[in-house]
Amino acid sequence: MLFSGRILPGEKLPAERKIAKELDISRPRVRLALEKLELFGVLKIYPQSGSVISPYPLTAVINQISDIIDRDSFDFSSLVDVRILLESESIRLCALNHTEEDIIMLEAALEDYVENAYIHLKYEKDFAFHSAIAKACHNPVIYSLLTFITPDVLDYYYRFEVCSSDPEPVIAEHREMLALIKERKPDEAAASLQRHLATIKEFAANQKCIIPRTRI
Repeated sequence: MLFSGRILPGEKLPAERKIAKELDISRPRVRLALEKLELFGVLKIYPQSGSVISPYPLTAVINQISDIIDRDSFDFSSLVDVRILLESESIRLCALNHTEEDIIMLEAALEDYVENAYIHLKYEKDFAFHSAIAKACHNPVIYSLLTFITPDVLDYYYRFEVCSSDPEPVIAEHREMLALIKERKPDEAAASLQRHLATIKEFAANQKCIIPRTRI
């Protein structure tokens, strides 16, 4: 759609709903992909208005990011290691730096996950909660790096139905993390996050030979 010339620099992308329908994927996955493209400078997302393609020639943008988007070395284990590294620091900073508005955002993200924990949206809502923590840490670099790797990690979750069992323990772990954030206990929050992702780390260690099949 972007690189075929169907949409030119400066033009607006179709709505997320239309893209999701055309590609037969969920809207949250479209949103994650668009956020990743924004990090690369391919487009700009305007709240309530939509996404507009960068005014610069796309060929120039592609040349700048080709080493990243063509790289096929992002195995699941490596992605999970980086995710744990970044999220451990993001939740620690979140516990230290959060505002009242951040807590409202985190509570809403958690309840949104709880409401969708038994249906196909559970993975997106799970990641949305973790993304909210990263946003509330008030370090834009950490938030951007997590946004960059999330689509590939999410792809693995769908392919292998990671955490497809009873979601109640996961919900309890999320509630514990949020409680520790509210209590401004950074080290305890980071430890809780690491326990939360320990099972994923163990699972990922057995998937080192497999790389993501989707690329932005």
